[in-house]
Amino acid sequence: MQTLRVATYNIHSCVGGDRKYDPVRVLRVLEEIDADIIALQEVGGYMVEEGEQVQYFERKLGMHAVTGLNLRRRRVQFGNALLAKGGIREAEPINLTVSRLEPRSAIDAVVDTPYGELRVICTHLGLLPRDRRQQIGIISSLLDERPMPLTVLMGDFNVFGPERSVLHQIGAPRPLPKLRSFPARRPLMSLDRLWTIPNQNLIELRVHRTPLAIMASDHLPLVGEIDMTGVSVAATKPERPFEVVSDPAAEI
Repeated sequence: MQTLRVATYNIHSCVGGDRKYDPVRVLRVLEEIDADIIALQEVGGYMVEEGEQVQYFERKLGMHAVTGLNLRRRRVQFGNALLAKGGIREAEPINLTVSRLEPRSAIDAVVDTPYGELRVICTHLGLLPRDRRQQIGIISSLLDERPMPLTVLMGDFNVFGPERSVLHQIGAPRPLPKLRSFPARRPLMSLDRLWTIPNQNLIELRVHRTPLAIMASDHLPLVGEIDMTGVSVAATKPERPFEVVSDPAAEI
């Protein structure tokens, strides 16, 4: 089987549960995961080694990066980033700002992998349900306009409780897995999400919960293993359930 590891991680500007700013700690978590493709949210807001945080991670991990940075905090860019071991092309920032509360965006990119092309859409949705519904509508239109054999969607969707059913509009599986990643010290909510279209190409999904990850940010990373075998005919493959590493409690 040809597999690819992907991850999504809200790094909270590298400010950890102890309120200390420590980009090295976040870097070590990313090294623990060793993903081929990483979606970061809340990246930036502070400088690292006289540069932007995304440049720091790009350099230290030896990956390629594109940004969908929404705004500036303390004169430093802040928002989303996508990192990949392979080449990133056709990367397009998508404006998801639908209210004055806070700018929001997504990154829509095609990533070259050893097994073929993979479309990646990564995002951080808004804090209000009405904003998220509009933002999900925009993403749904993107999927309809340019279908590809295999797409991964991941990010901090800020969706929990009964509202999570809206994610089916953009290809989320039924049922949604019970993977709680926030807050990191005692996870109660499944704000962070990761799935593939077709759903059956995601063969494993887990929360990365290590002592370092518990402290490095207010979110825990979510990690998925994707089957890239025969990507060009993925849509015709028989469905099979993916493995979810989860606690038995009901999802919030």
